[in-house]
Amino acid sequence: MVDDLTENVQKSVKKFPAEVLTLLRSKNLLRSLLQRMVIDQACAALQLPETTLNEVIANFCKKHGLSDNERLEQYLAHQGLTKSDLMHQLGIPLKVQHYSLEHFSAKAEAHFLKRKEELDQFTYSLLRIEDSDLAHELYLQIEAGEADFTALATEHSQGREKSSHGLVGPASLSRAHPLLRQRLRTATQGVLMEPFKIEQWWVVTRLEERQLATFDTNMQKRMAIELFDAWVEQQTNELISALRGDQLANGAVE
Repeated sequence: MVDDLTENVQKSVKKFPAEVLTLLRSKNLLRSLLQRMVIDQACAALQLPETTLNEVIANFCKKHGLSDNERLEQYLAHQGLTKSDLMHQLGIPLKVQHYSLEHFSAKAEAHFLKRKEELDQFTYSLLRIEDSDLAHELYLQIEAGEADFTALATEHSQGREKSSHGLVGPASLSRAHPLLRQRLRTATQGVLMEPFKIEQWWVVTRLEERQLATFDTNMQKRMAIELFDAWVEQQTNELISALRGDQLANGAVE
């Protein structure tokens, strides 16, 4: 099936006049076009119920303030589209969701387990300064209830969290320093941690909320779509490589 899909896209692209391919490459549009062609080809056999399509276009019109057919026609004319084009575009995300679940749901849970650490969300208060004595003094003030973490972070913190009044997240810990990530993953929610050193910083932090990702129906859909996206990327890479090989063989690329 995959071989047929790739072959069909290749055949379609090879029908493009040379000047069209040159234009697409020069405007850096070739990859995005091939990606869309792969998606269209994969979902070609899927038919959405008319009621679903009508609901989708009604929601689209409501969102964009297209309150009657005249405004819709003006929008289509401005975009250079037909109503059929618009219906096709609006239907693609639904088809992708259906195709992804049909072909990738069996691998979704394994993909989730690989991604779980990135998907877990943490909200925490953070204050970092280079002065050890000041860090411990501020820690004691917060611990004793003499000062508010938010106020002290806003006044004293020397990191980017200063602009958010010391509050970080909800966010993944994947980009946090490994030591901070380790401390927060094992922290008790709401308990202020004693200052500890990370590189040149003395850090005071407190875990505010931990939202651990779970593999439910919505997560299964999300993971299946991620796997589908990766598959589309792989097919696109192979098509790009094949086209470039043809160009080199024909002397079209210097």
